[in-house]
Amino acid sequence: MSRSVAVVGAGLAGVATAYELAALGCRVQVFERGGSVAERASFASSALLCPFLPGLDANPPPAPLAWRWRRWRAGRQGGQGASALAALSQFGLARTAELRHALGLDDEAADGLLLALADGKRMAAAQARLEGWQALGLQVELLDADEARRREPGLSGEAALAGALALGGGGAGNARLFAQQLRHQAQRLGAGFRFHTTVRAITTEGAAVTLRHEYTPPPEAPARDLGTAEREASDTQPLAVGVQDERFDAVVLCNGLDAPALLGRRLPLAALHESSVTAPLRVLEAHPDLGPRAGWIDGDRGLSVARIGQRVRVTGGLAVTSTGGRTIPDFEALHRGLQHWFPGSVLHQQVQQGQSRRAVTPDGLPVLGATGRAGLWLNLSPGGRGWGVAAGAAQWLAQQITGQPNALDLTTLGPQRLA
Repeated sequence: MSRSVAVVGAGLAGVATAYELAALGCRVQVFERGGSVAERASFASSALLCPFLPGLDANPPPAPLAWRWRRWRAGRQGGQGASALAALSQFGLARTAELRHALGLDDEAADGLLLALADGKRMAAAQARLEGWQALGLQVELLDADEARRREPGLSGEAALAGALALGGGGAGNARLFAQQLRHQAQRLGAGFRFHTTVRAITTEGAAVTLRHEYTPPPEAPARDLGTAEREASDTQPLAVGVQDERFDAVVLCNGLDAPALLGRRLPLAALHESSVTAPLRVLEAHPDLGPRAGWIDGDRGLSVARIGQRVRVTGGLAVTSTGGRTIPDFEALHRGLQHWFPGSVLHQQVQQGQSRRAVTPDGLPVLGATGRAGLWLNLSPGGRGWGVAAGAAQWLAQQITGQPNALDLTTLGPQRLA
């Protein structure tokens, strides 16, 4: 008999988890308090699919003093988790490519990812780490400036550049579009999606998990109208208005910063804020190479530039706050960074601005695996740059829940390390 599994949260992590569980024969129900998939942290986040390179982020984002101390302590506890994330990122990139091909997904993908090395000091530092990255199975190539400009001909000739790292398997893609298309594939396999539905509590009794939820439409969608325009014909409709209890064999929390309240214990999480600007690419016959061909990372400025279809997305301005904290985004810094590397490449008068927030742990790694409470699992905090680990984390977790074999040992990414 197939297992029944509830997934809480319909961001990219939740949708991917629902698909992988349904593909393994589970009866899946997704609960999302919003009105659509990927409308919060996954809405306008980084478009990069990037392998994780340990030691790459030398400049962590600004954070409160207490969080910086936690981050420092976590950094002294060894690199086993970082090695696991490097393996997971490779697995995730491969799974993303597999899903795109097998399911015919079109998320405006672009292959290729370069990381800028502005001067000789950064080139030397990358050279010193190159052998270690390759020993982890990562495909990393050190390019000189001429080769970097050949691969990205839209780069400014005036920008200082000593070389670049080419990150094999990396690229760019529209995470929200990927989630939307994968959602329909999950529904084809029988997964249900309940939007405007808030999970209030989770209780465990023996091998069963009881999930208490409530239909909570926005003010403009009266509770009596259960077929709002945001729903699709294949969406699961609420059986009744009011608090309901349903039993499942397992529940997976993919709801980021809201997970600890349902888990019933504290987790050392903070909010990681990311700003973005997205603008149409300028198309000029006289200058066919405007803008990036794929993905570009500027670690010094803390920003990334990605090509998604006929648009360019710049993300950066990372900052850590308390779970309820807020930051004021500096969109101008993103515009300046884009102009520095790819001048005149977009139509600034049609720009869209956004800011996302997601959960982050002191060590910057995902929280993935069993919680210690029977039937309750976590898939939180994707880690790394962009959304490259999402598909791999979802498949690995689905295999764990259903008892399927998997060669990856990701126990160091489990929630027990945060106890």
